[in-house]
Amino acid sequence: MSHEDAFIRGIDKLIPRPEIALEVMTLANDGDCEIITLSNKIKQDPSLMANMLKLANSAYFGHMKEINSIADIVVRLGLDTVKMLAITSASIGILKTPQDMYNLEPGALWRHSYATALLSSIIGRYARCISLSTLYSTALLHDIGKIILNKPLQTESMNRGEIYSEGSMIDFEHNLLHTDHARVGKVLLQHWGLPDDIISPIAHHHDHDISQIEDINCQIVYLANFLTESIGIKAVDPENYFYRLEDASDEVPQMSFFNDNMETIIEEFFNKFNESSTLEFN
Repeated sequence: MSHEDAFIRGIDKLIPRPEIALEVMTLANDGDCEIITLSNKIKQDPSLMANMLKLANSAYFGHMKEINSIADIVVRLGLDTVKMLAITSASIGILKTPQDMYNLEPGALWRHSYATALLSSIIGRYARCISLSTLYSTALLHDIGKIILNKPLQTESMNRGEIYSEGSMIDFEHNLLHTDHARVGKVLLQHWGLPDDIISPIAHHHDHDISQIEDINCQIVYLANFLTESIGIKAVDPENYFYRLEDASDEVPQMSFFNDNMETIIEEFFNKFNESSTLEFN
């Protein structure tokens, strides 16, 4: 048994598989699925439905005429958006928990993950990615491995008397647990049955040779994660944020479509994140 498999053994007790949300994503991929069928599936989880409606009416979707039903979401925003809303709504409870070993207070992991997902989808639109929902979903879940490793990391840290202070958290994880949150997140999502195009960027979002990976989604999630960490989720004014990608280390992928539109992308990101991230969810 690998280190990753050992850590996710019995994981459903810690992180229940979001059954309804994953079924909604599968149904949305079915070209023959009827609106009523999809709507009824979402309604099986009242909390999921309520969160999806709140998000659908947030700034991320452009302040359209108020959406009052799941059928409205499907008809007016499309199946790709339904998938984004479903995985976001299902992830809120999971990602809002505090992760002490990563210095993440309650809600911090959610804000970072959501910010990375929003920024990834905006960058992906400029890159003309085929499926923004896939890119968004993988960015939203990129740090889910931290939830699994938080307690084991805490235990090993206490047993060995080693405390993380600076440097690479990935190296600290490997030193104590012989794996890292990216690898563990990959195995968890395989356990949940998510497709490889969602899983792969999660596995690679800390790879130093990311520029050598041809998958554009891997590069975008890496870049969005790098940027949201650089910006800091407490930043609220895009005018106070300046960053030149060409000045970054060689580890950051160079993307002309991002550099050419950086100010517009960052401004759109801030506008959407600042409103929708303050919503109260069930």
